Amino acid sequence: MVPNAIKVMPLWTVGDGKLTRNVLGGIVGSFTSASSTVAEAIRAAIVGNSQFGPLLAQLATTVSFTGVEIQDIRQAGLPVFRSTGAAVPGTGTGIELPDEVALVLTLRTARIGRQWRGRLYQQGWCSAALGAGNTATAAAVTALSNYPNALLAGFAAGGLSWGLIQPHRAAYVSPKTGTSFPERLAHIEPVVGQVVRDNHWDSQRRRGLR
Repeated sequence: MVPNAIKVMPLWTVGDGKLTRNVLGGIVGSFTSASSTVAEAIRAAIVGNSQFGPLLAQLATTVSFTGVEIQDIRQAGLPVFRSTGAAVPGTGTGIELPDEVALVLTLRTARIGRQWRGRLYQQGWCSAALGAGNTATAAAVTALSNYPNALLAGFAAGGLSWGLIQPHRAAYVSPKTGTSFPERLAHIEPVVGQVVRDNHWDSQRRRGLR
């Protein structure tokens, strides 16, 4: 359980039929309860935002934005609800890059340190997004850099704001440095910025073919 927190999970279906999801955090504002209606409102706002189309233009036509799932995690064991709208395919040129190939969007909070940053791994890129030196093209980087505008529109439509979910962590001592870390209570930290830090491809091995 995490007080004041909702899981918001954009869903993607890649060319081999595998369903993947990004797990994001929503801070409760006017949100009252999870339902398929709320999930659909979030999905529709993402798809309807002007910055979503440019991202689709960098993704292969074999990849689809399948929808959004939400789960209220303010209590344990509550159900997941999925949006009801139709899937939206990519519109990019060329074949799909491997499932595990991704560009990373870094999520920043007002605090410093690794534990206060999040990552969104976006996959499904078309081969036209592959630039010189095996890096991503400027168009792909720009599309992912602007994608948060669509996500923020989705959060707002659901009565939420973007946050980084911080699960409970017991106090511990680092075996490497001997540094003591205090207990951290479960909470959600506001996300204050999003940035694509470089044009290097990253990977999510668990998304790869098996």
